[in-house]
Order: sequence, then structure tokens, then C-alpha cells
Amino acid sequence: MDDENMPIGRLEIAGFDVSNLLWELDDIEQAVRELALYSPFREHFKEALELANYATSFWLEDGRYPDRAGSVVATMFRLRDEIEEHASYADAASLPSVIRRFHSIDRNAADSQLVATYTLVQSIQAVQVLANWLFETELYVFDLDADLIAQMQVTDPKKYCALAEKERLKDPGGEIDARESFRTFMGNADKAIMLASLYRQVEDIDVSRGNFNVASFLNEALSKAFSAKASQRGAAAGKANRKPESVKQQNAADLRERVCKAADRHILANPTISERELKKALVEQEGIASEPTVKKYLIMGGYLPR
Repeated sequence: MDDENMPIGRLEIAGFDVSNLLWELDDIEQAVRELALYSPFREHFKEALELANYATSFWLEDGRYPDRAGSVVATMFRLRDEIEEHASYADAASLPSVIRRFHSIDRNAADSQLVATYTLVQSIQAVQVLANWLFETELYVFDLDADLIAQMQVTDPKKYCALAEKERLKDPGGEIDARESFRTFMGNADKAIMLASLYRQVEDIDVSRGNFNVASFLNEALSKAFSAKASQRGAAAGKANRKPESVKQQNAADLRERVCKAADRHILANPTISERELKKALVEQEGIASEPTVKKYLIMGGYLPR
């Protein structure tokens, strides 16, 4: 497997399994756009995904990602909890050295690329925590009448969204937690992208020249880190992340098929199996996917309610 195609481990956003952050940011954006309650949080997702796209642009070389990029991104995502813990005790400017303490991370990566990757990981976690809360809120609507709700999604999407909004209002505490977690991750990401911009400019400037002005350099770097142009560059860089949509669709279809086949096996072995037991078997025993995803495909396949 090429380094750039290394899987990042388990990541699910709004019911979609993500395997590669360098190539699937467009797919993540599409997944959150399909959420019933996407509109009220449009700017949140836009902010996080633009920052994620901008972070990946630090890896672009002549319009493509070097092979080592995928390895670094995948490794840092898998080690995200450990890196965050070490970073919390260190000075912000020492983030590259904190990351390099983990021996499995490629030593050839530039400081700016490592810090930008940290930005990517933080911003994607921000998307995940908000999207998954919305996705799980939406799933509760199906408890009313799965068949009727599934039909309503297609025939009366406005009414379906209204039901999802009603469900959202039942758990204000859950929304507060999701929003606070989102802001925490985005705060970390914002600080990191500023540092990444600083490190990249240091890497690009020959400080031995007599005309190097530190104050001017810092002002320019800070401006670039948070300017509107940064968002524009991020949106443009995101175009490099596209891959044929059919691949993601095929992955989703394959996962749905796995869920349905596994459900058939368990129902054949125990025709009276309950909804709870069926979901538990597919999630805990077979580890096919998370409970929200399994439940979604069971509903779509007509296995629930039972």
C-alpha cells in the first residue's frame, strides 16, 4: 500500500466511514451536507472544513501529495490523543518537537507540515463531534415509525427536518456539549495553523540575509494565518482532495451489504431475535460498524423495527 493511501484507523462522520483524510475531505463535506439539521450549523462546518483543506495544502508539491504525506497524516491521527496530552503540557511553539517524540512519525517531514497536520486532525475532530451529534439526533426520529419516517425523508423533507429539529430541542445539554467540544477543537486548530504558517515562512526565508526583519516577518505571518485569503487558498487546495465519488458510494454500498448479510445470518439462526440483540450482535460481536451506522442500514434494509 502506498504511504499516501494508508488508512487512518477508525473514523466515522455522520454515518460515513472515512479512511483517508488527504483524499476524502470532499466526501466528509458531502456527508455533513446530507444531515437534516445541516443548515443551522453550515458556518461551523464551513469554518472547520476550510481550515482542514488549508492544512492539507502544506503537503502539496507541484500539485500533488508526496508519498510520505499519507503516512504522517495517518500516524498522527491514530496517535492524536497521546500527542494532544503531551502538547497540553508544552509551550505552543514547541509543538513540532512534541510531535517528533513519537518515533513512528516520519523524520523527513518539515516542522510546518507536522503542525499543519495537527491542525488537520483537530479540525476534523471538530467536524466529527458536531456531525455525529446531529446524526444521532436524527436517528431518534426513526423511533417514531421507521417506515413512515423513511418515506417522509423522500416525500416531505421539510416535515422530516422539523421532526429532527424537535428532537434536537429535547436534549439541550447534548447540544451544549457538542458545541463546546467543537470550539475546543477549533481553538486548537486555529492556534496550530498560525504556528504552521510561521514555521513555513521560517523554512522559506534565508535568515542569513542582512535584510531579514523579524517584526515584519511576524506581522505578515500572523496576517496570512487568519486572513480571508487563507480561506480562499484552503478552498482551492481542497480541489486536490477529490477522488471519484463512485468509490465512496461503492464503499457505502459494500458496508450496507455486509450489515444486511450479517443480519440475515442472525435472524436465520434466531428468528425471534430482538432489535436490541440484533444490533448488539452486529456492533459488538462482529464489529461491522458503530451502532448508529448499523441502525441506519438495518432500517434502510427493512430489518427494523422488529
